[in-house]
Amino acid sequence: MQVFLANRGADMAAMLGLFMATGASRDKVERFLDADVADAGTVRDAIAADMTNQLLEAFGQTGRQTVADVRRIRARGAWVHLDRRPEE
Repeated sequence: MQVFLANRGADMAAMLGLFMATGASRDKVERFLDADVADAGTVRDAIAADMTNQLLEAFGQTGRQTVADVRRIRARGAWVHLDRRPEE
């Protein structure tokens, strides 16, 4: 968790490199990424939210995506038909 907090805002590839540099096995890193800390969403979702917020900021958007937003989007699934939203 210290590596994640110290490098918050880094992209997924950089974070994976940092996690692997700790000597943790790939399986342990995957379990950490899928851990739901304090029922706030997974570490993987937190990284995705951070990356999305950086992208929104780069485009001059003021909106923010939370970890809960990422979790909800992931749980809902991908768009099957590009012209229709997935069912809620």
